[in-house]
Amino acid sequence: MHKPVLLNEVIEWLNIKPGAKIIDATISSAGHSIGILEKYPDVKILGIEFDPDIFREFKNLYEKLGIIAANDSYVNLKKIIQKHNFQPDGIIFDLGLSSWHYEESKRGFSFRRDEILDMRFNPERVRIKAADMVNNSNPRELERVISEYGEEKFARQITQEIIKARKLKPIIMTFDLVAAIDRAVPQWYKRRKIHFATKTFQALRVAVNDELKNIKEGVQAAIEVLNSGGRLAVISFQGLEDKIVKEIFRKNIKEGIITQPIRGTIKPKWEEVVANPRARSAKLKVAEKI
Repeated sequence: MHKPVLLNEVIEWLNIKPGAKIIDATISSAGHSIGILEKYPDVKILGIEFDPDIFREFKNLYEKLGIIAANDSYVNLKKIIQKHNFQPDGIIFDLGLSSWHYEESKRGFSFRRDEILDMRFNPERVRIKAADMVNNSNPRELERVISEYGEEKFARQITQEIIKARKLKPIIMTFDLVAAIDRAVPQWYKRRKIHFATKTFQALRVAVNDELKNIKEGVQAAIEVLNSGGRLAVISFQGLEDKIVKEIFRKNIKEGIITQPIRGTIKPKWEEVVANPRARSAKLKVAEKI
């Protein structure tokens, strides 16, 4: 089960009132929603889940909790709230991917499992797989993706090894890609805490799912649909996500649309990181609609 990150902080800073309407824009296994409902049983929740397999797996749970659930992307937030006549007092985004994607999806999100390089959050709606990108992108574009979306300093060397490997046979499985990255990076890079394939896998996932564009559109839409006095809580896990959220908040503050009830970033306490290592890189930012 996916452990909700910064749960207490999200509940505190959403400043939930009795009978409030909350949107969980990345509901997954409903961790944050369950935490909210335990403290505020009369709150109404609309949950959005883009991945059809996650949606099917947890649909009964959503119904049991009385959550209105939409199998859609938060990019379509305005259409979703219109369809369900749901005007929100609070919205939560828990960006990135869930533990389910790593552990159960079998779509190649993890470099620790030998699976087909798919990496699509929604195979029914996203056309290009990670394997397509790895095998068909021209070298310049592949290097750009790995460098820009993965912030990978050895992007050029990794791209060169991928090009060499795919000339011999298509790179279809995750371990084929890990082997190419292994040949490309120096030994000292493999001894670091962070696995040497982490950034390349992140880059491909971000590119395949157009994550940065979607975050930009989704967070801006959330600000626009919030009720006056409503709050938006966004949890990001990597620098590129956090930068986008920061820029959107700054722009909307400048235009007099939102304020920040707490300046800067909220990070998890040490105890939470020990209990849930995934929380280590989590950053929470909060905005309030004027």
